[in-house]
Amino acid sequence: MEFSTLQFFQQRRRHLAHRRRLRELLLLLIRTLALLCLALALSKPLLQNVSGSFATRTNAAIVLDDTLSMNRKLGSGATAFELSVQKAEEILNTLSEGDAAALVFLSGRQGVAMTRKRQRVRQLLEEAAVTGATGSYSAGLKQALHDLNAEGNPNREVFILSDFQSNQAPSNPIETEEAKGLRVYLLPIGGSAENLSVEGVLLSTRPQMVNKRMVIPYEIRNHGETDSPTEVSLMVASETVATETLTVPAGESVKGRFEYVPSGAGALNGSVRITDRNLDLDNRCFFTVNVSGNIRVLLLDSDVLSRVRPFHFLKLAVDPSEGEAINGIQTGQGFVQELSPKELEKYHVVALANPLPLTPQTSAMLTRHMRNGGTVLTFAGANVDQTTFAAFQEANLQKLFGARQQDGFSGLTFKGPLGGLNGLLQMDLVKWQRLHTLAPSPSGTVLAESRGHPVIVEEKIGPGSFIACAFSPRRDTSNWPELKSFPIAMIHLLTYAAHDPQQNAGATCGKLLRLAALAPDDKQVSLSHSGGARFQTPVENGEAVFADTWQPGILTAERASPRSVAVNPPPAESALKTLAPGRLASLVRGKVSILKTDAALDPQIRNTRQGGDLTGAFLFLVMFLLLLEILLGNTYISTRQRSRTNTRMHT
Repeated sequence: MEFSTLQFFQQRRRHLAHRRRLRELLLLLIRTLALLCLALALSKPLLQNVSGSFATRTNAAIVLDDTLSMNRKLGSGATAFELSVQKAEEILNTLSEGDAAALVFLSGRQGVAMTRKRQRVRQLLEEAAVTGATGSYSAGLKQALHDLNAEGNPNREVFILSDFQSNQAPSNPIETEEAKGLRVYLLPIGGSAENLSVEGVLLSTRPQMVNKRMVIPYEIRNHGETDSPTEVSLMVASETVATETLTVPAGESVKGRFEYVPSGAGALNGSVRITDRNLDLDNRCFFTVNVSGNIRVLLLDSDVLSRVRPFHFLKLAVDPSEGEAINGIQTGQGFVQELSPKELEKYHVVALANPLPLTPQTSAMLTRHMRNGGTVLTFAGANVDQTTFAAFQEANLQKLFGARQQDGFSGLTFKGPLGGLNGLLQMDLVKWQRLHTLAPSPSGTVLAESRGHPVIVEEKIGPGSFIACAFSPRRDTSNWPELKSFPIAMIHLLTYAAHDPQQNAGATCGKLLRLAALAPDDKQVSLSHSGGARFQTPVENGEAVFADTWQPGILTAERASPRSVAVNPPPAESALKTLAPGRLASLVRGKVSILKTDAALDPQIRNTRQGGDLTGAFLFLVMFLLLLEILLGNTYISTRQRSRTNTRMHT
């Protein structure tokens, strides 16, 4: 075939043409992938969870923080608890037909087990109120996992709505590895950390008397970072009887006291109240005290058939005129076999003289009397040995009395709180014939001794005490009952021993309260709260266990001991410091998502259930592919230009 000149043609090498074709195909692929990733990024794709992609139903356990710190005020004027209830309802709205829900309260009070009848959960949310108790995230999550396992839905979720207070957080992350496919959502609800609280009202445990001044000390603490002024008021019943104004420095406490003179006998209920807008439930600290006309002492005889009157000299010393209580001490007499909780409830001190071995029932009643704040005073005698108090559960009481020994020394020296008697009384005239050995525990207190031998020893049993005397109140162990020092010493000893069981009756919000029925045939105990609520608690084995102590106030029992109980929040709950965001993420070990409570929860929860948003990942791929295209394209152009230059030079 005839053809014109070839001088205008460029020379091509066959292997270079294949290389250029491969590079062009690669550029085409990169540009196509870039456009595809851009389209996917604009469609906002989600990475489906393995559990969520195959599960059609969900189990959701809502752990709601109802502890005292959730009563804190928010900027909107609502409380943190009110916002948490609102968010809990939003969580329920994200569930579909066939999904199940459970409600767990962080304080430990009764919630709702896993149920598909979500209206029950809504109803309890509407009725719920913040408590004065503290809580445990570990216990709350454990209960939530237990509820989740009750249903077979494979998609399992736990929502924790809380202010995540620092004092409630566990030291180590909570383990959830055993719960496969579990997702935990944390919903932090913040608020101001400024707060004032009444730390406590520590009344004297001594009996309070009619027409005698009683001191009511208080302590106000500032948990915030700014100085705060406040008004402190003393309230008796519902009446304000005194008010003071003070300023509490940041991070410090201010102590003060009120004085009040009771005008009548009976239970005196009151509180110390402050003004503070940040947290309401800790603005009052309640107290209850039993006002008596006199110190009441029960003289218990062990032997009904005996004609010996073991308390003859003791009664002449402290209460010589029947019914007049000229020394401020009023005695009553009875027998151990007739002892009952109703009888014990009337007295500050129970005195035993040369008792026979006590039965387990009697020992239990006396132990309860001491744990409520009362005192048991025991005088030794010929019948006392190590079997006398063997029925007590306390080891320090079982081994307190030893053998009876013949003694030929004299004198007595008072120690500790009774040491002031040494300057008033001449004790050298006391001659000892027989004394029991006393073996106090390391925590025991020696109140009197004779030549290094303990003669009067006190052992603390809860807020009450057990006082052991190595001698008898009769003349069979010494000549002391006949001396003038005996009445003075016994009056001081009983006055020191007297504690008011009612005054020591206190409970912390959220803790069990145990009440002793006054009659053995009582089937239930009636209680009333100072807020107006009334309760009925069943009696088992002579004891009523009351669990509904969620609100601060005064509980008054009918036909039970103690009669009045002051219920107050734990002081640690008043510190409103919360967990830092960094530590919040490590509260639970496992899959944890932190949701924003200042925005709608529905889109946050649904996105998390559907999976992770891949928009960012696809946009990153677009940028990477474009960069690769630029680099590869520039290389291709440079190669073509070099090829043309070489061809021209060759031609």
